[in-house]
Parts: sequence; C-alpha cells; structure tokens
Amino acid sequence: MMNDLIQEEKPERPETFDKECRLHERTYCSENTHFLAKQRLYEGKIRNISQGGTYIETDGYFTVGQEITVAGPFDTDGRESKQRGAIVRKDGRGIGIKFKKRFR
Repeated sequence: MMNDLIQEEKPERPETFDKECRLHERTYCSENTHFLAKQRLYEGKIRNISQGGTYIETDGYFTVGQEITVAGPFDTDGRESKQRGAIVRKDGRGIGIKFKKRFR
C-alpha cells in the first residue's frame, strides 16, 4: 500500500518537449550559415538561436546524435564564430542542434 502511494506522488514526465522546458530563451532570426557535418560543408539558414542551441533550416540527410560545427553570430559582438554541437532533433525543414558549450 505504501508503494502505491509513492508511485501516485511521482510527477508524470511530459511526452513532448514544451517550450517551458527550455533552459535558454530563443531569439528568432533569418541568418545564412554554413556548417560541417560528416566531413562535408552544408548551407542553411539559422531560424532561431539561444545560448544552448540553434535550429537550422536546411536540406540533406542527417541523423540525431550526429556531431556538427556551425558558423554563426555566436560572439558577444555578433561577429561570426564557430560552435560545436550535436543534432538533437530533425524534421522535414531542418535540424535542431544542442551546443556542446554555451556561448555569450
């Protein structure tokens, strides 16, 4: 009976990722970029960015977990620099990247 009470008190884990779960605020943008994945250079457009990651609209076949290096406005003064990360999601329009280190 005590185990039943303990199980009932555990909060359920959400099935879908909610924006309230994000650690960093996103900034929406439309910034051209290039990025390296699978030892190949790709082009795309940064659609949103935060200290923890970015979403790039792009074509190509990518896999979740794949490592990537992105060029973008990651310096505090807005100059282009590179950020390493990994693909954490993909959809029909692009890829979501989580940075290995936060910037700013």
